[in-house]
Amino acid sequence: MAEELSLYRRWRPKRFAEVVGQELVVATLRRAVALGKLHHAYLFAGQRGVGKTTLARLLARAANCLAPEDGEPCNRCPNCLRILQEKSLDVVEIDGASHRGIDQVRQLREEVAFLPAGSRYKVYIVDEVHMLTQEAFNALLKTLEEPPSHVIFVFATTEPHKVPPTVLSRCQAFWLQPIPEELIAQRVREIAQAEGFVLAGDAAELLAKRSGGGPRGAPPLFGRPGPGGPVTRGGVGGCFGLSSRAPIDAFFLGLLSHNREQVLGVVGGVFLFGRGLVSFVEEAIAQARERAIAGEEEVLPLLAELVELRAQLPRAFSRRIHLELFVLERCGPPKGQAPKETPARTEPEALLPLSSPSPPPLASALPPENFPAPGPAGPAGSSPPLPAQDVSGPKPAGGEEAWAQLLRAAWERRADLGVFLAPAKATYADGVLRVVLPEGFRFHYELLREKERTSMLEELAKSFYDPLLAVEVLYAGNDGPRPLSLGEAARLLAEALEGEILWS
Repeated sequence: MAEELSLYRRWRPKRFAEVVGQELVVATLRRAVALGKLHHAYLFAGQRGVGKTTLARLLARAANCLAPEDGEPCNRCPNCLRILQEKSLDVVEIDGASHRGIDQVRQLREEVAFLPAGSRYKVYIVDEVHMLTQEAFNALLKTLEEPPSHVIFVFATTEPHKVPPTVLSRCQAFWLQPIPEELIAQRVREIAQAEGFVLAGDAAELLAKRSGGGPRGAPPLFGRPGPGGPVTRGGVGGCFGLSSRAPIDAFFLGLLSHNREQVLGVVGGVFLFGRGLVSFVEEAIAQARERAIAGEEEVLPLLAELVELRAQLPRAFSRRIHLELFVLERCGPPKGQAPKETPARTEPEALLPLSSPSPPPLASALPPENFPAPGPAGPAGSSPPLPAQDVSGPKPAGGEEAWAQLLRAAWERRADLGVFLAPAKATYADGVLRVVLPEGFRFHYELLREKERTSMLEELAKSFYDPLLAVEVLYAGNDGPRPLSLGEAARLLAEALEGEILWS
C-alpha cells in the first residue's frame, strides 16, 4: 500500500519555477546549473518554512540531472527519479542538531573521499548547521578549504550568526526572505482548488497570515478543518485557538475607552472558552497596528503597551491574572466602591469575596455565534461611595473606616496591590496591623509577602493607623503562619522602638 503523503509534502516544489517569493536566489541557482559553474558549498539562511531545504533538494537534482532544461531538473531521468524517491546514495541529508559532534564530522570527511555511486556529484545537505560544535566546525573547515571536485555541501540554518565566519567565508550564502502574505494566499487557493477544498471568505488570507511567512505551514493548516464542508475563517480560527472578531473588537475598543467592565468581561469569556490568551493579545496587536498605520495616532500608546504585554505573558505565573492586572492598571480601579468584608462562615462560598450579580452589557452585545462573556469582577453587594482620602487630616484609630480608606489608596497607588488586598480582613491592636488572607487565597498571600509590596503596604498603612509599629500579612489556611505569641509581639515592639527586652 502506497504511503499517503501529507499535503505540504505532495505540494513541495519540484522545479525552481514553483518556488514562491525567492526569485533572486532561484535565478542565481538556475544560471549556475545552466552554465555548469556550481560552487562547492552553499549556505541558505532564513526563518523556518521559507524553502531552505526545498532549494537544497532542487539544487541536488538539478546538479545531477542527465538532461537539465534551462537550469531546471527534468524530474524524468534516473538520477532525478532516485532523488525524488529518496533512494539515491549520492544525496545525503544530515540533521545538524543530532549529528553535531566531531566524531560525526570525521566520519563525513572519510566518506567525501569516495566517488559518487552513479551521479555527477555527491551532495551533502546539512540542516541546522549552526548546531554543530566548535570542534566539529574546525574539523569541517579543512574539507571546505580543499573540497573534492565531486562534492557539494549545502548548509541550511535559521541562525546564521552562530556559524563561524571562517565557514561562512567559504560558502556562497543566500539570505531567504519571508514570503509575502499575498503570495502565500494565492498559493493556498491554488492548492485548495486542486485538492477539492472550498475556501470561504477570507480563510486563505487568515491561513497566510498565521503561516508566519513560510508557505510550508499553510497547506496542512487548511487541511485540519476537514473536507466535509467549506473552510471558513471561523474554522481556521478554531484550529489556532483564535477568538472571533467581535470579542477582539470589544476588547480593543474597551481599552481605548477605559471601559473596565467590558474588557474584563471579554477576558473572562476568552479564558472560559479555552481560547489562547497569547494569541488573543496578538490579534489585538494586529488590529492596533492596522489602525496606527491608517493614521489613528491615539492608538500608538495602546499598541506599545500591548506589545510589551505580549512579551510578558509567556513568562507570567498566571496569564489570566497578568492580563487582568494590565486591564486594571490601564482602565483604573472600581470607582466609588471598596471590597466588603465577608462574614466568617464555614462554607467555602463564604470565603469568596467577589461575585457577579448580573451579566455585563457585553454579553448581549455579542452575536449568538460568539461566546457569552462572564460578568466583571465586582464586590458582593453594593456599598456607598467612600470619601476622598485626606492624609493631612486626623488619622483614624483603626477599624473598618481606616481599612476601607487604605484599600482605596492601594488601588490608586498600584492596581495589583489593590487586587491582592481586596479579599483580606484586617485587625488593628496595640500598634500592629494584621492583614489576613482567607483560605483559598494563598497566591495573593505569597505575592503580598514580597518585599516590594510589603514595603508599599507599610508605607500606606502609616497614613491611616496611628501608632503603627508593624504590619503582618497572614494566611488563614491550614498551612498558613500561626498568630504571633506574646514574646514575638514584644520582640517586634522592641525592634520598632529600637529598644531591647530586659526580661521575659
